[in-house]
Amino acid sequence: MPSPPTTFFLAVDDAELAGWRALDPDAEPHRLVLGEHYWIVLTWLRLREAAVDVVLDNRIPGDGPVLFYAGDKREAWRQYRRSRSRALLVAVRSDRHPVGFADVEVVQNAASADGQRAFHVPHWPQPGLVPRDRWRGPRPRTLLYPGTPQNLHPGFRDPVWNDFLTARALELRCHFQAGDAPPAYHDLHDIDLMLATRPSGAQLVRNKPAWKLFNAWLAGIPALLGPESGYRELREGALDFIEVDDPASAMAAIDRLIDDPRLYEAMVENGRRRGEAFGNEATVARWRALIDEVLVPRARLQQRRPTPAWRRWLRDLGARLRRARQGKD
Repeated sequence: MPSPPTTFFLAVDDAELAGWRALDPDAEPHRLVLGEHYWIVLTWLRLREAAVDVVLDNRIPGDGPVLFYAGDKREAWRQYRRSRSRALLVAVRSDRHPVGFADVEVVQNAASADGQRAFHVPHWPQPGLVPRDRWRGPRPRTLLYPGTPQNLHPGFRDPVWNDFLTARALELRCHFQAGDAPPAYHDLHDIDLMLATRPSGAQLVRNKPAWKLFNAWLAGIPALLGPESGYRELREGALDFIEVDDPASAMAAIDRLIDDPRLYEAMVENGRRRGEAFGNEATVARWRALIDEVLVPRARLQQRRPTPAWRRWLRDLGARLRRARQGKD
């Protein structure tokens, strides 16, 4: 008997669901904003393009693997209990807390995975990515902070930093400035350096993906990045990225790249090589392996011996209690 398809669940009405089913992500990348857009809609689209047996729905099926974004967990659980489904519940955690009632979780960096219940799949690369124009040469002129201004280290608003930029004829851009038009965050054709350092300074950020890093690799742009486990776990050598945790270290790194064009070019070529492991084809292969080797076999077992609701409830309670204890530490 053939296995049922893998369902990607989205908690939206039928009209919005139809709109997502018709999305061309590379032609309309500005529509992808929230975590569920990338992890649920985009994953379904990329896997469908690769002829994987997947569906996008706003209803929990009776069986088979069903993936839902952690932010939609209440609706997923409500439908699951009401329909008495025997589906395998797979929560895509992203930046959210663990979902205790799920059978499996998909996490966005290796530090969060255990290979038993939590499995790491990298974030998709930026749809419609326009790489840096190679004709710009190795001299940095434009830096990009690919985030919201409030999440940038506050030291980068200091006059010393602004004076440094002015003296070297450098421009710092931020994708998410105030304005009505959606940012063209896929277009990096005139960006020379990627800068991403959070306000946490030297504190290691553990739950974020390495998305900015491998987008920079794929776009041919050297990256100056803060201390995050998602970046560090991908590091194989000094050319992968330069770690900075404050304006002083960022200024030193930028001066080094300005003074040594060969270093800049070496980082660009290294990034192109490293980025191949995080392109669409490589990410499809990881998803296919997870579905075929983990989710489908466990869904068959779940169909025969479904997990009792009380056990799911206890698991979820345990997860919430652990979060509460960690909050007091």
